[in-house]
Parts: sequence; structure tokens; C-alpha cells
Amino acid sequence: MENKDIKNISDFFSKESPELTPEQKWNLVFEGWIDKIDEKKLMPNLFELKIWFEALDEFFSSTYLETLVFKYQTTNTRDYEFYFVTFTHVVTKIIGHLKDLDFEKDKYLLNFEEFIVEKIFEEYATSVTKRFPYLKDIYSPSSWFYSLRIFLQSIRNLVFELTRSNPVSQKAFFSLRKLYRKEFMSNSIIVSLLKGNFIPKMDKVYQQDICDIINDREDKKLKREIGIFFIFAFRIMKLNNFIEQNLNVNRNISLTIPLILLLKKQIENILSFYDTVLKQSLGEAFNQEEEMQKIDKIFRDLRLEYQKIYEGEFAYYFDAESEKINRRKLLKNIIIISDFAIQDLIESVAKLFKPEISGNSIFENYTSRAEKASEVKEKLVKLHTKINNFFSEKGKITPADIFFDINQFIETDLNYLLFKDWNEFLDHFNKLVRTDFSPEFKTNLRAFHSFITKILKEMVDKKSG
Repeated sequence: MENKDIKNISDFFSKESPELTPEQKWNLVFEGWIDKIDEKKLMPNLFELKIWFEALDEFFSSTYLETLVFKYQTTNTRDYEFYFVTFTHVVTKIIGHLKDLDFEKDKYLLNFEEFIVEKIFEEYATSVTKRFPYLKDIYSPSSWFYSLRIFLQSIRNLVFELTRSNPVSQKAFFSLRKLYRKEFMSNSIIVSLLKGNFIPKMDKVYQQDICDIINDREDKKLKREIGIFFIFAFRIMKLNNFIEQNLNVNRNISLTIPLILLLKKQIENILSFYDTVLKQSLGEAFNQEEEMQKIDKIFRDLRLEYQKIYEGEFAYYFDAESEKINRRKLLKNIIIISDFAIQDLIESVAKLFKPEISGNSIFENYTSRAEKASEVKEKLVKLHTKINNFFSEKGKITPADIFFDINQFIETDLNYLLFKDWNEFLDHFNKLVRTDFSPEFKTNLRAFHSFITKILKEMVDKKSG
């Protein structure tokens, strides 16, 4: 090897990056942790863990949920058993994911307290074990999640025992919420996971047509905002899929209530993003009143679907007078409504930039709103005719026949009506059920017939307009 005089020793070492702030240094640690998760092919587990933590936070924070749960209870008689039972189910899921995602920290990542405990364990292992035999069972400095898991397991057991007392008080619920939040907010990884708006390896959009639309934007501001919109939209679709999976495999459907609340927040986020950011950018990009009216209508339709879910389907879930309701079916309806609305939204926004695109090229088994409206119209015409025949051919068609057709429509097509029609349809149906075998039945059936006539007329007017 050729001998050379060393003039500058720093040439033999990589140049140090500029001084980083503590937050920037921690972000590098967090990104390194994400990379390790990706290397171990555990990103789906991380996605689910993040969803459960976010859902539980919505579950604890939602005044909307409190209104539904305690609709028939006064403040003094509230029983929080539902909250405690749901918490135990969700925490069981979280504990499983924390165990899967935990791995030993690099030594240099230990904070001061962890470093001291680690040294005590190393140098005084025998004496520490004798004097504090429980210490190693509750604390592991080199683990990201060990102490959090032990805490969650312990509080889950405690909550399970408290549910045996009747009722579970508001004070007990507030104490649980405070303890839980205090513990998980002390875990740096979890805090970073939840506060980060976007995690590239988790929020990646895989549909090539959508990626092309984003990448083809020359305006950087519009490119960024369209990218954020599609990330928000596909997050909702992923969440819909996750909720459906849990409804299919879990016996206790209350487990999905926090997820439905998270869905509520995500729909609100995308609507808020449009109102405050995206609407202006699209207005500048498509400086035509007709185009902007189309865009506004797309988001108005989403708001109506949001109403249908959270003023209708989800509210019925907690209705004390609806014991015979199939609650699992009700929650599945929410996913159908949400998925249909978001797919329609994604296709409509994509068409602004790429008119030739269709939902079929973006989604599997896609049915457009126009196609679905045609199917719904055919079934409403059939139901309308059946009611006509009930009055014109007396004795040939029974109320049971009418109820059979109405129930069929509710099962397969009710979710695709607009919110105002959806709500009114159910009101008429409930009146028919209550007055079956009574003289009022025919009066209510005539009113229902008039209602269907009105919907069909609106459909014809809309198509011709």
C-alpha cells in the first residue's frame, strides 16, 4: 500500500451532519424503528396497532357516542359497563400487536433511566433479584413495549373485575381513561406513531392510475394537496376493509364500535380538508363554474352519506326500542355505505384530471352510482306495482307479500337511497309494521305508495335534467 502523509485526519471519516435538534434526532430513531418493522415484514401489524390506538382514543373522547349510549339514562344512573367491556376487547388486540412488534433496543437508544436500570441488572443481578423479585417481571429497559404490555394486561384484568360490579360508575370510567392515557403517552414510539400525519411506508397509494394523476401535476402545491386527498380517501377504504374483517371473525361486535368512530373522524377529516384547502386549489386549477359545481356536488353527496351513517344506521344500533335489529348486519351496512361513497368520490375527483378513467380500472367489483341508481329504480318500480295490485286486485296479494318485497329491498338496496329518502323509507316501514292487522295499515300503505311515486318522479326528473 502506498504511503501518504496524513494532512487532515477528518478525511478518513464521514462528515458529520449539521447539529440536529433533540426532536430531529428522535425522528431519526423513529424512522429507523419503522425501517426495522418493514424489514421484518410486520407493516400490516403496525397498521392494525395504529388503527386500534386511534380508535380507542376516539372511543374515549367521543361526546357523540356518550349521547347515543346514554340516550335513555340520566346522569346519575349512567352505567359504563359497555365502555369497560369494549375496552377489554380492544386492549386484548393491542397487547397482541405490541408483542409481535417488540424487539430489543439498540443500547445507545436507552434513555438515562433505562441506562441506570440496565446497569443495575447487569452488575447486581443476584442481589437485585433477591431484594426486588418483581422488578424484572414489570420492567425491561431494552424493550420498546414490555412495560406498556404489562400495564395493559394488568389494567385489563382490573377492568374485567370491575365490570362485575353493577353499575360501573362514571368516576371509575374517568379513572380508567386517565390511567390509560397517562401510560401510553409516556411511550415515545406510540406517541410518534399517533402524532405523525403520514408514514410513507404505511400510507402508500398502490393504484397506478392514481399515482399517475398525482405525479403528472406540474404545480407542486396542487400535486401535494391532491396526494393528501387520495391518501385520506384510501385510508378510509383500508379502514372499511379492516372493520369488515373484524365483523366477519369476531363474535363480540362491540369491538368494532371504536373503529366506526374512527371512520367518522376520517370522513370528517377529508371533508374538512376539502373545505379549507383543496377546494381553493381545485378552483384555481379548473377555473370554470360548471366544473366547480360538479366538485361541490361530489362532496355534498359524501356529507349526505355521512349523515346516513351517523344519524341513521349507527344511531339505530343503540336504539333501546330496536332489540330485534340485526346489529351485525347494521354495522355491515355502514361499511357498504362508506365504501360506495368513497369509491364514487375517488372516481369523480380522478375524472377531473383524467376524464377517460373509470372506477373499474381503480377498484375490483366496482359499480358506479349511475348503474346502482338504475337497479334501485327497477326494484322500486316492482314494489310500486305490487302495492298498486294490492289495492286493485283485492284478496290476491296479502300484507305478508308486501312485507316480503319491502324487506328484500331493505336487505339489498336501501343503502343506495339518498339520506332523506332512506330516512323516510324507514319511517314508513316502521308505521306499516306497527299497524299490521289493523285498519290503519291500508292508510299507511297508501302514504308509502305516494312516497315511492315521489322518489321515482325525482329519479326521472334528475335523469332528464
